[in-house]
Amino acid sequence: MYPTLNQMLDLLSVDADRLAAARQRQAAVWYRQKPDRVPILLGRSESRQVADRVGPQHLRLCEHQLRGGSPVPEYHNFDHYTLREQFHDPVSMLIESLWDMIGWARTPGDAMLSLRPNYGVGTVASVFGCGIDLGEHDMPWVTDRPDREKLLEVDLDNLERLGLIPRVIEFIQLTRETLCDFPDVHVFMPDLQGPMNTAFLLRQQEIFIEMLADAEYYHQLMAVVTEVFLRLTRRLKKEIGEPLDSGCHGALYMARGGVRVVDDVSIMLSPQQYREFSLPYVRQCLAPFGGGWVHSCGNILHQLDAYLETPEIHCVNFGEPEYYDFSELLPRFAAAGKFCYGGPVREPDESLPDYLRRTADAMQGHLTTLIFMPRVRGQDMREGDWPAPQETLRLWEKMVSG
Repeated sequence: MYPTLNQMLDLLSVDADRLAAARQRQAAVWYRQKPDRVPILLGRSESRQVADRVGPQHLRLCEHQLRGGSPVPEYHNFDHYTLREQFHDPVSMLIESLWDMIGWARTPGDAMLSLRPNYGVGTVASVFGCGIDLGEHDMPWVTDRPDREKLLEVDLDNLERLGLIPRVIEFIQLTRETLCDFPDVHVFMPDLQGPMNTAFLLRQQEIFIEMLADAEYYHQLMAVVTEVFLRLTRRLKKEIGEPLDSGCHGALYMARGGVRVVDDVSIMLSPQQYREFSLPYVRQCLAPFGGGWVHSCGNILHQLDAYLETPEIHCVNFGEPEYYDFSELLPRFAAAGKFCYGGPVREPDESLPDYLRRTADAMQGHLTTLIFMPRVRGQDMREGDWPAPQETLRLWEKMVSG
C-alpha cells in the first residue's frame, strides 16, 4: 500500500521556533558572526536496500542523507516508489521526498526542511537536446548527445520549455501548492551542476582535448553553458519564490549567496588549468547571486587554494570527506574567512563522544568555520550506532557553544 499526500502531511509536524533558531545559527556562520553554538544538521533518511546492489536505494533524492536523527517507523508500513517511478511521476517524487521532511522535522538540531525536484545531473544537459535514461533503481544519466556545433544553438529564450525543465516547474508548483500550510518546508533548486561538469556531460572526454587544442570552441561552449545556468537559476528561483542571494539547499540555509556550483570534473585539471579554464566560469555563475558555495567529490585539495582565494566562494562542501584531515583543513578556512559545510566522517567503531570531540578540536576555537553534517564512512544507508538525537545535541552543545 502506498501512502497518499494527505497521509504524508498528517505525519509532518513542524517546529517553527526550532527552524527560526537554526536559520539564525547558520546565518551567523555565513556572516562570520559567532553563533551560540556551531550548527549541527541531524536527521534521518529511512531507506530500503535493494538486494545485490551497493549504495542507497529507494531514497527521496534529497541533497544529502542526514544521520543521527529521530526514526520514522511509519516509513516501513508502506510500499515505496522506485527512482524510475519518481522520475516519471511528480506525486510519487513528492511523497518519497516528504519522508525525509518528516524525519528531519522530528529531530532537534539545525537542519532546514527543504526538498528538491531531483531529475539528476543531466537537468541542464537536457535543454541542449541530450537524452536522459535511468534504470529502475538508478539516478538519471545523459545519453544521445547532439553534435558539438548544435550545442552552441540552444534556444536561450525558451529554456523553460526545453528538456526536463517543464517537469521541474511542474514539481515545484505541485510542491508549493501541497505544502501551502507548511511555510517552513521549502522547495530548493534542482541539480544544475556547474559549467565544467555540464560541459563534460555534453562532450565527455572530448572537452579536455578541445580545452587545449580548440580553445575557441571550448570557450564558446563554456559561455553558453554558463548563460544557461544563469538564466535557469533566475527563472527557477522565481518559481520557487526565494531571493536571488539566499535560500535553502536540503538541510543548509544559504544566508549570503544563493547558489551552489558542482565542480567534480575540475579534479582532473591541474591548478593552473583550473584557474584558466574553469574558475572564471564558476565565478560568473556565482557573482549575480551574491556568491555561494562549491561542492566537489573526490580529493580536490589541489584546487583548495583557488577556492579559498575566490571572493564569490563563501563555503565548500566535500562530497567525500574521508579524504581530508579537517584539523589541517579548517584552520585554512578560518584564515580565508570561509567555512566548510560537512565535516569529518565518523570512523568504524569510533564512539560518538570521540567523533564529536575530534570534530570540535579540528575547529581550534574558530566557531565560524563549520556547519556540521555528521557522516559515516561507506555508501550504504544503514543508520549505524547513534544515540537519541537529544543526546547528540547535548554533547555537541557542551563542546562547541559560543
